[in-house]
Amino acid sequence: MNIKSKFALSLIVVTAGLIFSDALTQDADSNTSAAPAGRTGSPGDGLTCTSCHAGTATTSAGLITSNIPVSGYTPGQTYTITASITQAGKTKFGFQVSPQNVAGTKLGTLLVTNTTLTQLVGTGGKYITHKTAGTSFPSGTATWSFDWTAPVAGTGNVTFYGAFNITNSSNTNSGDIIKLSTLQVTENVSTAIAERDKFDFNVYPNPVTDRVYISAGDLNANSAAISIINIQGQAVKTISDFVPGTYINVEELAKGYYIIKIETESGSSFKKIVKN
Repeated sequence: MNIKSKFALSLIVVTAGLIFSDALTQDADSNTSAAPAGRTGSPGDGLTCTSCHAGTATTSAGLITSNIPVSGYTPGQTYTITASITQAGKTKFGFQVSPQNVAGTKLGTLLVTNTTLTQLVGTGGKYITHKTAGTSFPSGTATWSFDWTAPVAGTGNVTFYGAFNITNSSNTNSGDIIKLSTLQVTENVSTAIAERDKFDFNVYPNPVTDRVYISAGDLNANSAAISIINIQGQAVKTISDFVPGTYINVEELAKGYYIIKIETESGSSFKKIVKN
């Protein structure tokens, strides 16, 4: 091989090496500006940060919190969600969170409240993630906050799926720590149905142990459809031809709060009961 051919071959090898090295660096650095959509680890997404960063994702509880009350979210109400992670000796972090059901459908609306640190990605703003300025936390604790407007009544449980990346700042796609976390919130059924009563009826005893009596009140109907709904918004007992003024056996229900819903041609009404 002559000198000219050797020089050309060497140039090709060096150029290829530079391109490959640059590609690795870009892959490692590209997510600094935002995590790609669909990396929360939810059943619908499937993928996590490990699709771009080598390693195994582990689960940690409590990385996503909110000011949603224990009784559940009120449909249409806006709440603050906080994603936070701590790792001693680390200063670079990333995250992505999305409120979904098990099928991967976005539930409610994500709202950016800090445009410096966070942004929406994905179709319809399905995910919230960091910006470049939202990756540096010298204290070793990264915190991002945003708002979420709850979905329509009847949606039921909502799960916030989140993936977190604790980077080692090596400009490679290896050596990072990936954490997954979830926050499940329930719908406040009693609030969701408030001010929708079309007629009045009474229930007793309340709390109830085995049988609950439902009086007719001003319910002008010979029969009605009744549903007993748990705090997740699920109907756990239904009677299609209930006669007002009689009892319903609820002995088989677990202890907790329920809503009794009565439906007639004129509309629906609701009462809360406690099962002991």
